[in-house]
Amino acid sequence: MKPRREVNMEATRAALIKIARKHFARHGYSRAEIGRIAADARVTTGAIYHHFSGKKELFQAAAEELEGEILAAAAAVDATDPWLRLQAGFEKLIDLCAAPDVQRIIFVEAPQVVGPDAWREIELRYAFGALRAILSALQEGGIIKAYPIDLIARMLLALLHETSAEVARSKHDPIVRAQITDLMAGVWSVLAAK
Repeated sequence: MKPRREVNMEATRAALIKIARKHFARHGYSRAEIGRIAADARVTTGAIYHHFSGKKELFQAAAEELEGEILAAAAAVDATDPWLRLQAGFEKLIDLCAAPDVQRIIFVEAPQVVGPDAWREIELRYAFGALRAILSALQEGGIIKAYPIDLIARMLLALLHETSAEVARSKHDPIVRAQITDLMAGVWSVLAAK
């Protein structure tokens, strides 16, 4: 059992990340204010600096938490076959990533705020890394063609970025969403070994 102080610190940190994420999604990184985040979290700005070195580290924590949530939700698809699981998980990712907070925080601002190289390292722990692991297992099982794994993963991430942005731009138009599913079926058929 954790000491009460440690539990309180973790709860404060989690609350700060949650509130900060709302501010970053609503106002963007440059216009989000530490003082406003602290006020909404009902803590002092000193509490923020106790947990984070500054706004950039707070933003990174919020972005990483969002990445983790998205990945966990996509991994929770109900399919036992690994190939079908990848496809269903990807379809779910498209919808999850079409959310305005994801579009702004993950796709637009994170590479700029954190830096492209540092953000790539973070993606290795989340979406890119998960895709690489899944694709490697599928390739080892002879389910997908022997294209370079990193190439496939980067291509799928680019498709995720663009398809989710299109869903968002279309305001979740079901016709657009059906077209994306149809196009992705073509991608999957090209990747399939059989």
